[in-house]
This record gives sequence, structure tokens and C-alpha cells, in this order.
Amino acid sequence: MGLVAAPLYAQLPEHLRDYPLATRGATGESVAPFFNGWIRNEDRSITLIFGFANQNREAVTDIPVGPNNFIEPAKYDGVQPTHFPVYQRRGFVGIQERGAFAITVPAEEADTEVVWTLTSGGQTWSVPGRATSTSYEMSNGERALGSLKPAIRFDMNGPEAANVQGMFAAPMETSVGDSITFTAYVQDRGNRQAYPENKMMLYPLGTEWVLHQGPTGAVPEFSVPLITGRERAQQVGESGTSGNNGWEKVTTQATFSEPGEYVVRLRADNFQAPDSKFDNVCCWSNAYIPVTVTP
Repeated sequence: MGLVAAPLYAQLPEHLRDYPLATRGATGESVAPFFNGWIRNEDRSITLIFGFANQNREAVTDIPVGPNNFIEPAKYDGVQPTHFPVYQRRGFVGIQERGAFAITVPAEEADTEVVWTLTSGGQTWSVPGRATSTSYEMSNGERALGSLKPAIRFDMNGPEAANVQGMFAAPMETSVGDSITFTAYVQDRGNRQAYPENKMMLYPLGTEWVLHQGPTGAVPEFSVPLITGRERAQQVGESGTSGNNGWEKVTTQATFSEPGEYVVRLRADNFQAPDSKFDNVCCWSNAYIPVTVTP
């Protein structure tokens, strides 16, 4: 009696018989967490960088911190986004939002596995962040032509962030329907003088204000949510080479329609530089503003 081999697909358990090439739905799809890479810092601590992909074609998704959106170990929980916009970018990135946040574990815990879990659209996804694979190792150092992550300050004489983990501003407060102004200062950095191929020493920075955390369905309206580096170069007084030692003041007004606790993220990038691209997870920095909105 001869044996007939069943197709491999038929041998798969029912729950694994997916159709990954099917068109993504406009709604009802899940949000997947991504581990973008890790950086070993000068003090031997490890920074783990995370992003996400909202697989819906249209539906913006909110997943509050809790049983459907959590990080383990629990001491790192709470810094992750709860608001997941839909993206469709060119190139390798596609629907991903890379480097939305980062977690730094101390040197003595460098082998800790930090796991982010998201449940939505009937699916649960977990991604481990760990410093075990050199394929995921990244650097805070210079790029091929000297670019570095931009610097961000909330006060010209205050502290600055120049990495994906970023920093938090002092909490702000506003009321529903009232406009509030967010102000920051950004600076392109780098060692471009060492590379004669560079046509510019400073590049105009792009900035984007995005909702990081907030109540479900409550998205603030930003007067200027996004300015690319190219657009900023065309604006008088925001050339990227003007200002106080290359520092540029960036502002936006935000209006909130619902009360609650929010976190707004500012991303500053130097994607105009030839050695800086979102695809390569470089070069941009984050900064965050907590906002309490009262009725």
C-alpha cells in the first residue's frame, strides 16, 4: 500500500493557517510591537529601542496601558505608546513607526529581556527586546558622513536629549477647548567637517508632534503637526544654519477635545543629510511632554 504525502499546508494546525498575502483590512486588524535594536552605552547600560506597526489601512487604534498593552519586567511598564496611528511610508519602513520609545537597563541587568505585549484585533503579539544579537546592535556614534542624532531642549539653558529614549518636560496643564503652546529648541549635530564629501555642515531639521499616550479616541489638534527638513529650509529664519549656534525654536499649538492625561512626543530628525534615513533607524531624537487636560 503506497503512502501519499499530504501538502505541508494541510499539516499545519488550524490556527497557523493564515493568509499573510491577503489585503490588509481597513479596520479590525491588529497592532504589532517591534523591537528595532539595541545600543550599548558608555556606562555599559543597554538601551532597547521599540516601534510598532498598525496593520489597519485606515483605523487609528488606541490600546490603554494595562492587560492589552504592557511591558515586562513591570518596572519598565508605562512608557510605551497607547495611540497607534496608521502609517504608509516609502521604502523599507512601510507601515512601521520605528523608535517610538526606548528603555535603558542598567549594566548589571544588561542581559535582561524586556518584553512588550499588545492585544488588539483578536491577536496578541509579544516582542522581546534583548542585547544578544549583533544583527540588532546599533550605535549612538557618527554615521558614514558624520551625522549624529539631533539635540532637543525645552529650555535653551536647560537639559537636552540627543537619543531615542529622550527626556520628559515638566508637566503642563490646560482645559478642554483651550489652545496650549508647546515650545522646544532643536539642533543638528555632527562631525561633518571631517568628511570633505559634505556640501553642508548643518542640515535643516524635520520635526513632528504626535500623540504618544491619551484617552481612547481623543486626539489633540496640532496647528503645525509636521514640518520636514526640506520645508524648514524654505522658511525664513528656519534654515537649519541660523539661530543661536544652530539651535532652532519650534512651536505648535494643541487643542484637546477630551479631559484626561496625555503625553505628546516631539521627534526631531535630520533626514535631509545624505547619511540619515528612517529606514536605517537614524537619525532622530525624541522628547515627551505630559499634559493634564481638565474639563
